[in-house]
Amino acid sequence: MSGLPRSSGKSCDEYPFASTWQGARYSGGPFSRRMINATQNTDAGRALNGFYTYSRVLDGDWFLVWIR
Repeated sequence: MSGLPRSSGKSCDEYPFASTWQGARYSGGPFSRRMINATQNTDAGRALNGFYTYSRVLDGDWFLVWIR
């Protein structure tokens, strides 16, 4: 996977989440990625980590993502 040009204040966001086995790092695709506001990306990562903790999602556990 090649990198995307990174503007100041931006960071790479991807779906499926990088923290999952379906993410770009492990699956090899298909996946979507885009440069977004770095602060929003950090906040979203914290929220996702909170979900994992609250829901007791462990490595290898299945979970669904509903996009509204």
